[in-house]
Order: sequence, then structure tokens, then C-alpha cells
Amino acid sequence: MSGGAKGRRLLRVASVIQEIVSRELVTGLNDPRLTMVTVTGVDIAPDLRYADVRVSIMGDPRAQQECFRAIRHAHGRIQEKVAGALTVRYIPSLRFHVDESVKRSVAMGALIAKARAEDEANRAERIRRGIEPPGELPPVEESPPVPLEPGEPKWPEAASRPGKVREMSSPSPDPEVGRDEPKE
Repeated sequence: MSGGAKGRRLLRVASVIQEIVSRELVTGLNDPRLTMVTVTGVDIAPDLRYADVRVSIMGDPRAQQECFRAIRHAHGRIQEKVAGALTVRYIPSLRFHVDESVKRSVAMGALIAKARAEDEANRAERIRRGIEPPGELPPVEESPPVPLEPGEPKWPEAASRPGKVREMSSPSPDPEVGRDEPKE
């Protein structure tokens, strides 16, 4: 059997094991200790002798221990269900391991949310004190254009004099929009 076919076979066996174990843990067993448990993955030994089943258990440490005890207690029944579903020469022996990655990612997400909230509170305080300008201002309603007085130039004269710098509050293709007084 080629390496690719063997790899696909291992993936199929792992998928069947994950499905059977998940179904048994969620609906097949009547143990009240089995709460908030998820099968996160199955790793099969190349010779199909062992299958390492990773389970994520949410809750406090005591509830996690009780749930894992219930899984170990039901090991024989789960192994029988897997054996009945597989048609391979060797039925992998199931070994259960607690997977902390989901719990760590939930905790990391909570820390990130807390840090963002603190950052926003600090930013709001800096804006309130006038240290930092507000980043997003509410949309400004456009006012109708103001008619020019007869004889008033479109551009201030100071902008055309050498050595004078004219600053605009915002770039705009329309020279009348955002026009400020020239700075000396």
C-alpha cells in the first residue's frame, strides 16, 4: 500500500473513531458527569495499534476531573462501539487525553476582550482630557455653498505672495471647501 493510500486510510479511521466517540460521549452514555465535553481530534498510530483521542472539557477543574473519570469509566463501552464500526484487522486501542487548547483559546479571547475594553476606556479618558483628538467624528452635514461677494477673489491674495504658506484644513478638489485663513 502506498504512503498516500495509507495516509487516507488513517484519516478515514480517525474520522470514524472521532464520530463514534463523540456520539457516545454526547448521547450514548447516561452519566451526569459527562457535560461540556468535545472530541477535538484523534491521532492514529501508523500501525493502527493506538488511537489518541483528545477531548476538551469545559468548566472548573473539579468538574473537568469528574468528566474525565466518567470517560475513563466508559472506556470499555466506547472501545466496543468503535470495534463494531471499524472493519480493520487491528482495532486501535483508545487512549484519552485532555486537550487544553480550547480552554486556553477561550481564556485568551477573554484577556484580549478585557485589554481592548481597558484600552478604549483609557482612550476615552485621554479624549475627555483633551490629550488626544477624537478619531472618528460624527458625519458633518453639508451646508449650502456661500455665495461670493461681487469682486471677491476665489483665492486669498496672501496665498499668491512669495514666502507665504497657505494651509488647508482638509484636501479638497473644490478650492472653496475647507478654505482657511492664511498663516503668517
